[in-house]
Amino acid sequence: MGASRYAPGAWAGRGQPNTLVGMERRTRTAVFRVALSVAALVVVAYFGFRERHLFVGFGKDLAHADWWWVVLALAAQLISIVPLAETQRLVLRAGGVDSPFGEMIAVTLASNAIATSLPAGVAVAEGYAFARYKHFGADDGTAAWAELAAGAIEFSALAAIALIGALLDVGRITFAVFPIIGIVFVGSTAAAELFRHPNLMCSVVDWIDTRARERIGPISRAGKRLREIADQIDELRPSLSLWSIAYGLATLNWLIDLLCLAFTFVAFHGQVPWAAIFLAFAGTKVVSSIGVTPGGLGLVEGGLVAVFVAFHEPPPIAVAAVVVYRGITLLIMVAIGWVLVGVLAAHGRHPHR
Repeated sequence: MGASRYAPGAWAGRGQPNTLVGMERRTRTAVFRVALSVAALVVVAYFGFRERHLFVGFGKDLAHADWWWVVLALAAQLISIVPLAETQRLVLRAGGVDSPFGEMIAVTLASNAIATSLPAGVAVAEGYAFARYKHFGADDGTAAWAELAAGAIEFSALAAIALIGALLDVGRITFAVFPIIGIVFVGSTAAAELFRHPNLMCSVVDWIDTRARERIGPISRAGKRLREIADQIDELRPSLSLWSIAYGLATLNWLIDLLCLAFTFVAFHGQVPWAAIFLAFAGTKVVSSIGVTPGGLGLVEGGLVAVFVAFHEPPPIAVAAVVVYRGITLLIMVAIGWVLVGVLAAHGRHPHR
């Protein structure tokens, strides 16, 4: 959960000096993030220039593209939002909150645009989704739990995608990363399952808070806030069948998104490197979520091309496919999302009952 969500409650009643200290700290963090993004883009630009030979033939491949496959790639990207939104609706429903299907799709697209295009966009998007969940009628605890639980399910499904990629290829590259992917998959699946038992989560929060209270005051105060939220969800008992459906929908979301990337290879008359796509897709999704640059700009493109070339894909085709895929996800989807941010702001001022 992002710090921005609970900043007002955390600072309330603590006096002006502490408020100023908090503002200065957030300012320094924002400046550091911007500086880090600029530095990352400079590094990416340097390596792009150094490896410019990879772009030889890019223009020719672009001119001979089969653009109907690009249209199918865009359609796949749009369709992938539907199971993602339904995953979030199911988790919210487990918390006793019903959300309109169409509006949840809009919220999902809007959150994606915020996460992709702003510095520290993932944290801002989390705060935005939290506010929209409250708009649907969720209290603080349920909104926070639903967002974190859906995120845990989605990450576990993404780890499963990477595991499939490792199983599709038994070469030296996947042999080296398979144990890591396996550990991540098991750990993320266990975390997703933990969110199905909020009472156990409450016990963990209480245990941490008790140990931290006497030794580290700030952590203890944060633990108090977390416990207040955790207490609100203590009675939730999502069923295994609901959790399984949510997991299946999250996996379907990633698979359709992955098809979007695969279609761009077909558009440039290349062979689809399935193992590489599964692995690179999962890895770059993690990179983009870290937020070093907005939407992983530069880092994701470089990572995708590097993996595809390592799997013997012709560099011009790899570059063309990645550029088109990122054009869809970074330009078209973000534009749609920001339009919906405005639409939701204009038409969603009254909470659902």
